[in-house]
Amino acid sequence: MKLQFVMLGSGAVRDNPRRGSPSQILNIDNQILMFDCGRSASTNLAQIGIGCESVDRLFLTHLHFDHIVDVPYLVFVGWIKERKNRLQIYGPNGTKDFVTKIIRPPFQQDIESRLAHGKDATFLDPEVYEVLQANQFLLADRYQISSAFMNHAGIPTLAYRIDVEDKRIVITGDGVPDEQFLEFCQGADLLSIECSGTSEFLSQQAWGSWHIEPASIAQIASKAGVKTVIIKHLVMEDITGDREIGNYMAKQIQSHYDGEVIVGEDGLAIDLG
Repeated sequence: MKLQFVMLGSGAVRDNPRRGSPSQILNIDNQILMFDCGRSASTNLAQIGIGCESVDRLFLTHLHFDHIVDVPYLVFVGWIKERKNRLQIYGPNGTKDFVTKIIRPPFQQDIESRLAHGKDATFLDPEVYEVLQANQFLLADRYQISSAFMNHAGIPTLAYRIDVEDKRIVITGDGVPDEQFLEFCQGADLLSIECSGTSEFLSQQAWGSWHIEPASIAQIASKAGVKTVIIKHLVMEDITGDREIGNYMAKQIQSHYDGEVIVGEDGLAIDLG
């Protein structure tokens, strides 16, 4: 079985030329699951040899723009390149409204011009499903996906757990988890989690309470028996320009956790199969 995680975007809101905004994929025997779709997601997907039309399902963690800004591009290029199946999009409350407003209304002239020249509208519009409860919500042939809620900026925010045979991958967007998150992560082979800054840095930001601290990541990973942690959403690097801050935060986590800690980079691939 092929099971590969690829970090497409390891950055956050700001236009860091080294890091795209949040996005990652799981390749499960060439079924492509994308999690978040921020700036450069589609371009970085192409860099690893996968086209937009090959993404089967897209899972959005929340509707902050840095996590979703590339959604229209993914949809339209997948349509133009004649995807074979309708894209399925899953996300929190508000996802249906977002997709309805972001695909057809702004691009109506584009769509009409292409239809007038023979383009078929089949598979343009994604199927959209809102995940409104913390539970298992998708059971596929090779995998199952469950959700948990995070506390982030007062907006609906999800984390996803993907169970593939005997492997478990947990992918968060942003936010501070609740007490149930420990059980949610239990025995995970890989935890892909945001690490926006040190506790000192976050305490100085108006939005700092929206994000988890490195010490809390270590505590969760250690108690849950997580094998590998990959950190992403490195806001502190974006703001300070310090390219070593990711390694510093990784060492903070490692001081309280015996597993492997990886600093995410765009294009980084981890084989789990």
